[in-house]
Amino acid sequence: MSEIHHYLQEFDDAFDQVRHYQAYPRMRPFIGRLYGQYGPKILLVAESHYLPAGRSLHLDAQRWYAGSEKDFGTDDMPGWIHTRNIIDKPDGKWSARGHEIYRRMNRALNEAGYSGGGNLFRYVAFMNGFQRPAVSGKSLNVQREDIEVASQTLNGVVDIIEPDCLIFVSSKAKRHLAKHLEVESRGVPHPACAWWYRASKHETGKERFIHYLSENRSH
Repeated sequence: MSEIHHYLQEFDDAFDQVRHYQAYPRMRPFIGRLYGQYGPKILLVAESHYLPAGRSLHLDAQRWYAGSEKDFGTDDMPGWIHTRNIIDKPDGKWSARGHEIYRRMNRALNEAGYSGGGNLFRYVAFMNGFQRPAVSGKSLNVQREDIEVASQTLNGVVDIIEPDCLIFVSSKAKRHLAKHLEVESRGVPHPACAWWYRASKHETGKERFIHYLSENRSH
């Protein structure tokens, strides 16, 4: 019988104490079931989830953070903010057009030496930095509330899962949030953007990502 999930649930009692996850439990991080077992504990932090054009729950920052998942109707597409369900593909294949970020990171994890094929997110932890979704196809228009909640939530997750290395896979998220973290971080461009394959300061974003992963695995 194939495994049911690629993620752990052992941290969920602690995540449930994080204020934002009390309101939006679907946004809890994906913690790979082999997190830290075959090398350092790596936390990957992307930018944000998305909701389809035409939805309005997330357009006002104050309204979003004052609300909860109870405000969603089925037509509001709550599955679009379900971090674990999005990452937990049994074969490591993401077919949605907007999921190129996961396809590219999964290939890079393989090139960095994570073995076994399929869904290699099982070796790492993953979450988004900003806790309010953007409009599909657009980058989040960052507000003061976004930075406050993101900082609280990120630091809460770090305290719980104690990563050895935190890598932002979004230049925007790193620019806004890294200075508010209680730990050091690395950063690379968003894997779905042109800079993932375009050289900047002698390396592409993908090469830097693999370098950071490999550097930590060699320790």
